[in-house]
Amino acid sequence: MLRFALALALAAGVALVLGLSGWHREATSVPASVRTTAPSRGVADARGEPRARAAATAADSLRGTEVDGGVTLDAAGKPAIDRGLRRLFDYFLTRLGEREPAAIRDDLRRYLQPRLGAPALAQVLAWFDAYVALERESAALGAGGDLRADLERRRELRRRRLGEVVAQAWYGEDERRLEHAIARQALLRDRGLTPAQRAERLRELDAAQGLSADPTRSESEAVALAMRQSAQYEAEGVAPERRYAEREAAFGAPAAQRLGELDRRRAQWNQRLSAYRAQRDRILADPSLSAAQRQARLSALLAPFDARERLRVEALTREDARR
Repeated sequence: MLRFALALALAAGVALVLGLSGWHREATSVPASVRTTAPSRGVADARGEPRARAAATAADSLRGTEVDGGVTLDAAGKPAIDRGLRRLFDYFLTRLGEREPAAIRDDLRRYLQPRLGAPALAQVLAWFDAYVALERESAALGAGGDLRADLERRRELRRRRLGEVVAQAWYGEDERRLEHAIARQALLRDRGLTPAQRAERLRELDAAQGLSADPTRSESEAVALAMRQSAQYEAEGVAPERRYAEREAAFGAPAAQRLGELDRRRAQWNQRLSAYRAQRDRILADPSLSAAQRQARLSALLAPFDARERLRVEALTREDARR
């Protein structure tokens, strides 16, 4: 059952679960049935009027959907930092690739303006700007073969950019669960423990974290372990035949096949990225181009990438420029 579940998870493109990847979403899509958050003290939603919908065009990925997330206000009318606010940002950022970031920010401003006073609106937009900048930097960090090191790099970046209070509110639960999963993996891989000792240590770890039993945890751990193994294979240049044999022994043939497919997709991505960088360098080095021509050609280079890919490409490009 575990091997079958792992194959399904990999088929869905699971990679570095529980918050390591940039632009983490609490849901993979925003169906039309999603509602705005219910208020605790006061929420800037559309209660008392038809549920608000984002302005949409025929080609808009948000067309026909209801706004997810919301702004919770305290008794003084000040916006609160919570996951609902982050979900609201993610909802509007679904348009990345269809609209420029500045246009998305303006969409958010127009949506919130009738619902918030000027000071609260300014604060929410400032948090939105910080969130966008942080997630771009986080995407540029990539992922290595050490989950704990990846977590610590992102934890440090989040607190440096957002401060402890905001980072904890938006990412604290993700970080806590990922840290717990990493600790469980270490126990599962510890060959010095007997099965009884391992089971006892796992129970103690779960109790210390205050986490209830999760029937899907073993599958999540297997996925994270497979991804770490894949990163090590990439770093060492391990041949596909050896990768398949080791993966089949550990996870079963369906998962080994899916991981091999992910390897091929990663290689294709790296080829596309290398080609983009080479063409971009040629455009930037061409003195015959005007500023407008150069920008047009750079924009055309990004056209083959979808919204998520474009975000990643832009983040890596900025990282290249800083080196």
